[in-house]
Amino acid sequence: MKKIFLALILVAGCGDGYVARVGSDKITAESFKNRMLDVPTYYRGFLETEGGRRQYLEGIVNEGILVELARAKGLHRRPEVRDRIKALEDQILLEQVVEELKKGPLKVEDAEIDKYYENNRDFYMHPPRVRVSHILVPTKDVAVNVLAQIKDGQSFSKLAAEHSIDRNTAEQGGDINYFERGDMVPEFEEAAFELQNIGDLSKPVKTPFGWHILKLTGRSTAGSKNKDEARDEIVQFLSKQKLDDLLKFYKKKFHVRVNYDKLPNIYPPWHMGQETEQAEQEENGI
Repeated sequence: MKKIFLALILVAGCGDGYVARVGSDKITAESFKNRMLDVPTYYRGFLETEGGRRQYLEGIVNEGILVELARAKGLHRRPEVRDRIKALEDQILLEQVVEELKKGPLKVEDAEIDKYYENNRDFYMHPPRVRVSHILVPTKDVAVNVLAQIKDGQSFSKLAAEHSIDRNTAEQGGDINYFERGDMVPEFEEAAFELQNIGDLSKPVKTPFGWHILKLTGRSTAGSKNKDEARDEIVQFLSKQKLDDLLKFYKKKFHVRVNYDKLPNIYPPWHMGQETEQAEQEENGI
């Protein structure tokens, strides 16, 4: 009886078809569930509680109030706002159509992967490779100091995070992953391949980017990727080929026209000086 009574209350509560309304905008139970899917995994436990869902809903309502305020002020009619809204809409549509295409025209079958791999085995041969971590600093003195700290037992990864000006690798302990000869600048490459044993450290190495300290973390002999190892790479390549063909077809269908000759006079917004100079030259007949 208690369960039946509770069900009746829930049905009555959903009678209006929404869980909240701000002006003419309604937040339905379905849209609220979809919003919860956007929440990071580590935060989802909070939404398992009624109090958590209540707080989350209040946040959505507060956002809605501010959106209504923006509309009341006419901000949605500003050209720059309309451009950003269109860009967001286009991005969402792009993501949706790509997902649809992956299930159809862009789908790569196993037979296609097998055929491509067999016809391109030589491509998946690779020469000897090394894997290093590095710390990049601006001067030799700093490099010598950091190297001394490593030899004194301090963590290479920790020092990379603290000192390396290569921020793309610093948070990963300086890891660069495997590479072969020809992938890096000569000075860096030579120092890396001279290291023999895992854990070996280089002397400070100067390149056009600054001073490096290298640590050998892996070495592989010449060999080849098997089909399973190459699978993701093959799928990506074949999907790209299919997409290129699809785009060629739709360029004709949608009558696409691109005026590349206009580009020389269109500068990025941060190069206003160049635009002004160009305008002055045109005005003066230069």
